[in-house]
Amino acid sequence: MAVSFAAMRAALLSLSLSSLFFAVGCPAVDGDGDGPAGEGEGEATDVELGCDADDACDDGLRCDIPSGKCRPGFDCAVNTTICDFCGDSEVDCGFGSVDAFCDVDHGNVCRRTKGACAVCSEDSECRDGDTGLPSVCDGGFCAPGCGPCDVGFGCIDGGCAPLPNTTTSGTCDGAVACSVDGDCSDGETCSDANVCLQLCEADVDCATGLICQQGGPTRNTCVQGCPFGTRVEQDGVPKICHGDGRFGDVCTTVGSTVGCPPSTECIAGGACDLAGCQSDAECPLPRTYCDLESAACVNGCNDVADCAAFELCNLDTNACQAQGCRSKNTSCNTGEFCCGEELFSDDATCPAPVVDGECFQAKDPFCRACEQDADCADIASFGFASYCYELKREDPGTGEEVSLGKFCSVGCRDNDDCPRGIRCYDDLPTPTEGELTSGCLEATCAGFAN
Repeated sequence: MAVSFAAMRAALLSLSLSSLFFAVGCPAVDGDGDGPAGEGEGEATDVELGCDADDACDDGLRCDIPSGKCRPGFDCAVNTTICDFCGDSEVDCGFGSVDAFCDVDHGNVCRRTKGACAVCSEDSECRDGDTGLPSVCDGGFCAPGCGPCDVGFGCIDGGCAPLPNTTTSGTCDGAVACSVDGDCSDGETCSDANVCLQLCEADVDCATGLICQQGGPTRNTCVQGCPFGTRVEQDGVPKICHGDGRFGDVCTTVGSTVGCPPSTECIAGGACDLAGCQSDAECPLPRTYCDLESAACVNGCNDVADCAAFELCNLDTNACQAQGCRSKNTSCNTGEFCCGEELFSDDATCPAPVVDGECFQAKDPFCRACEQDADCADIASFGFASYCYELKREDPGTGEEVSLGKFCSVGCRDNDDCPRGIRCYDDLPTPTEGELTSGCLEATCAGFAN
């Protein structure tokens, strides 16, 4: 629970003639003490009234649909995956059961995923369709639940099919209507749906995992092939989906290429699989991935999923490495910084032998014990003067105030300049009446004072 410093000061402030003492309570906190309880809520802004979608709001805001007003959104700048939990009991972004994504292009704020035909730039922005299959951002629009559909195609009965032309409702805004190829841009063809599309001639014209449809309403478009190993009957003859994404005769001799599509061989079960690996999923050992040129599993990684627990994939070297700290609040203990993040990411050097990705204990002058203001006079941090403050809390048994000791404040611009568990206050009183200073200071200093 966030507690204002002004409220604590009113209850626990004490002054003496020789030095300034500041009393800070021990407020209840959320989770690890740095939590964002209530974050994402706030007063409605005076602008952007009448919103019905998050895109209608300015950067950093999301739409409170019941009131139709834009409100501050949940900040996901430090951890973009936090939006995965929006709507649950721990992090309530006000979205209910709707999934969310981190909109890094509009203020690093959690926003609702988007439905079919919504404008998008990344797959993560799109909400899964009724088929339960992942939606994608294709041609700048969300294509619902059947893999990548070109602009002008929609998800019908679990597959991509042409929608009516742009003069009819139901087509993504921005689809280009046509009657002849000359109406389309270079590389595009006027489809039977009277929409300009980039058509294919063969499977090699399509992305990995897609095939070039040879017939039907989606002919000459790249579509998802049949699920490998699926069995059907065609004219009473059993067929099976082979590794090229098409149905064919069931094979009988394991290891043989007879009756199999090119570059495939028969495996147990009657399907012809592509020789070697075709995706990282076919290389189950940790720290291995599929080299598509050789179709062989090799040591290294293409993605974090190829690595072991608590490892990241270095895409420059294709090697797995220790994850390291992602931020002081998500990875480090109370009183620590994360080297390479927050304060220590640009102009501050981590103390030797600490390297990027390591947590390290904050040293003097943070939480320096003191007796008077002169003990803090040598601290120079971001231009804010430092003073000696007495921290107090209420004894739960007696109700009396108990001193936790006296500690120096350390100038700060925001919480990123302070160790984990210590907040940056911008309203610390000074010996000069009416003047305030900003500094890192918290009751937790009593636990790890230098």
